[in-house]
Amino acid sequence: MEPEHWSHDRQTNDHEERVYKGFYPRLGAFLLDTLFVGIPVALASYYNLNDLRSFWLWLVLTFISIAYKPFLEGAYGATWGKMILQMRVVDYNGEPINTFQALLRSIFTISQGIINIPIYYFIFHDHVLLATDGFFEFNTVLNDRFSALSIISSITSAILVVEVLLLVTDPPYWRSLHDRIAKTTVVAA
Repeated sequence: MEPEHWSHDRQTNDHEERVYKGFYPRLGAFLLDTLFVGIPVALASYYNLNDLRSFWLWLVLTFISIAYKPFLEGAYGATWGKMILQMRVVDYNGEPINTFQALLRSIFTISQGIINIPIYYFIFHDHVLLATDGFFEFNTVLNDRFSALSIISSITSAILVVEVLLLVTDPPYWRSLHDRIAKTTVVAA
């Protein structure tokens, strides 16, 4: 089924048709973004949880994780991974997306980050957790004392499954749930 207001005759330029990017190119961009941002943030988070245990560092790392994708897609039409693989995010008319659409594309990441802020505030002020020794003991006690994180993780996993299912079952446009919410698609740059 075509998206509303889809313009078949509107093209990225007068002589070329849009080439929509599917699962594997988008997965490749995601993996590159994970390499550039995800892994450094995860390593810093590990260091923070194991040694520093600073709520403020956690908050900065969370902000970086939340802001990376909507900032780059809103400003440049693509994350670093998409840029390297020569892809860009456009609206249904093939136009660059606006800031609101960039935020909508990241609505699940933003929501999870915002929901986690008060939980992690209490986590980093929990004296039992702060008294634990090492990353694994910290995580064991964390899971026992803050079961809400398991619920949030389960919801996040369910959303991810829906995202992938929608993406792989929507050729030729290859729109995932966040694309549908923001009325966007990913095309060749």
